[in-house]
Amino acid sequence: MTTESPSHRSASGPSIHVVRARKLLLGGLAGGVAAAIVCLIIFAVLDGSRGLASAGLGAGMVLFFYAIGQLVMVRFADAGARTLMLVSMASYVGRVIILGLILLIFSQQTGAWEWLHTKTLFIGAIAVVAGWILVEIIVFSRLRIGIYDEPYQGPSEHPDDDDEDEGDADVDENDGTASDAARTNTEHPGGAR
Repeated sequence: MTTESPSHRSASGPSIHVVRARKLLLGGLAGGVAAAIVCLIIFAVLDGSRGLASAGLGAGMVLFFYAIGQLVMVRFADAGARTLMLVSMASYVGRVIILGLILLIFSQQTGAWEWLHTKTLFIGAIAVVAGWILVEIIVFSRLRIGIYDEPYQGPSEHPDDDDEDEGDADVDENDGTASDAARTNTEHPGGAR
């Protein structure tokens, strides 16, 4: 796959990598927010303020964690592959640790969270994840990333080298005719006999 490298970016704006990462962020955010709004409306109607708060908490956590992850990708879009992988993994591990701490606090303080409906929180979170990923896939499929190799362009030739080396391999320097070895190879398909 050939893409534009950071050295080919325009002086007036961000590189193509940053533009693509931003499109993925905005697309995913739009899908996640749309799914969150639908969940908030449905669970507010079904379960009142308890459903609204539970779905809102689940949706908010997912939007926050996905947005942080994608913002990291936007920030490091022009970095090398190893750096991008390292930063992505560090971001992921950090977000998982934070989520684990939130779940630990929740499990130890269940009495303080009686108003929370866990099934609604779970359904809201899953819906937002699905909305984010669905729109992100649609946006990614429209990014028009080239999947072909550019034609090979050899090193530039010097003008004074053009007349010296053309056809010297098969031409005898003494009389300008093809050498005996070249004639033998063309006369006998199997090579010299």
